[in-house]
Amino acid sequence: MRLLFSTLAVCSFVFAQTQVMDDEFAKTVKEWTTKPEFMSPLVDHLPKGGAVPSPKDVLGHHVGAPKKLTYYADIIGYYRTLASKSPRVKVLDIGKTDEGRECVIVFVGSEDSIKNLDTERQYLAQLADPRKISDADARSIIAKAKPIYHLMGGLHSAETGPPEMLMELVYRLVTEDTPLIKTIRDNVIVSVTPVAEPDGRDRYVDWYYKYKINETGENDSMGNPPYWGKYIYHDNNRDINYSQMSSQRLLNWYLQWHPPIMHELHESVPFMYTFSGQAPQNPTLDPILYGELPWFSNFEMEQMIKYGMPGVWTHAFVDMWSPGYLGFMSSNHNGMLRMYETFGNGGANTMHRRVVAPEGGGGRGGPAQTTREWYRPVPPYAQVDWSMRNNTNYSETGVLTALQLTAAFPQIILENFYKKSRNSIDAGTKDAVHGYVIPAGQDQTRIAFVINTLRMQGIEVGRAKGEVKLGEGTFPAGSYIVKRDQPYGRLAKILLEKQEFPDANLTTYDDTG
Repeated sequence: MRLLFSTLAVCSFVFAQTQVMDDEFAKTVKEWTTKPEFMSPLVDHLPKGGAVPSPKDVLGHHVGAPKKLTYYADIIGYYRTLASKSPRVKVLDIGKTDEGRECVIVFVGSEDSIKNLDTERQYLAQLADPRKISDADARSIIAKAKPIYHLMGGLHSAETGPPEMLMELVYRLVTEDTPLIKTIRDNVIVSVTPVAEPDGRDRYVDWYYKYKINETGENDSMGNPPYWGKYIYHDNNRDINYSQMSSQRLLNWYLQWHPPIMHELHESVPFMYTFSGQAPQNPTLDPILYGELPWFSNFEMEQMIKYGMPGVWTHAFVDMWSPGYLGFMSSNHNGMLRMYETFGNGGANTMHRRVVAPEGGGGRGGPAQTTREWYRPVPPYAQVDWSMRNNTNYSETGVLTALQLTAAFPQIILENFYKKSRNSIDAGTKDAVHGYVIPAGQDQTRIAFVINTLRMQGIEVGRAKGEVKLGEGTFPAGSYIVKRDQPYGRLAKILLEKQEFPDANLTTYDDTG
């Protein structure tokens, strides 16, 4: 049966198991969690994995330990150790960063899923480009395929928690045998970018241990390194041209594997914001997406409130207008972009934080985030002692809840992915504009930049063998042609047409500016 529980008690669903649990883990993480309500029944325990090592077995401490951050090589080393000990894990090399560090994707799922990864990849490729399959073929694929749910941590190097949390999450998905985890493992393939900016991770961890490890309060700050990656700082999440090697590696992997969901894990606002795709929304993207996003975010908020966790909210922060964030490679290619902002301290120190700024100002840390609203029924506290383990508890609980929903409805996730791909092709046939011509005879450097940017993102670009006569004029042989009736025709339209902001009364997040 595909569906998860509807009337089963949460406790029986989470805890029905006979595994030996790590009592020391339970005791330690309880001590590191600054209030009982900052813990959930999904993450207050950890099984002993036998031959499969926990993060502590390899790193020397549990995830969320005060004043402990992990260097990139040690993070990757942990996943490689897991893969060597469990048939439920596979590590795939996808290239190098600007500074020569390896980029990897970690897959975790049932033994059958990992053994048949290439078959699953081919299923998703067929759904991503449905021109060679019928609706009947698609239904057959959807009935047997599994969605890939991709998680990314550490894109912004000062947001230190997600790369730590993901190690515990993967270990939990490998070893835990509760009904929840079994259902996720059987119905979903989870893939992970452990650190999306490997160069910056190491640079920031160096900075933390040199300057930030002794910070004690919310106003103590040595700031951040002057840069993270070799060429770029925080705006590596606003790089629509994929200028950075680590972003290019991820995009190349995406276009081969087509995960229907990509989920960025960030840190900023208290206590956890889950992205709902609020207005203004890009009208060119498939409207199915705008039903999927609040479906997930509202489920996460509801479940975490049910566990007693305050400060989980959605809406009223990041909008769905700009296509330029890294994870938008999913929404731009008929998948689903997801995103969290979880409260973090820029390191692994436990700190006293004032959510309401002393001067009463607004903004990211101001009183706007402590009011009760329809999208924030249990607001965060105005002041709080916040730890790295709190951060881990929130983000891991949220991700497990998202995976719970995906595992409950894998066929709907895949059907939506296929339908959005099919709709993109049909829209290019039915709706104006049907295509674009980039005339030959212009500055070749500028033409090459545009064509390479389109092709890098999987958009098909042809070249005219003879003159092209259209209502707009006659264009010479050698002109480039971008047709809209292709799987990524919507993205071509977004990139090539003038963007009209939909409503002057609406504001947008910083990327558009």
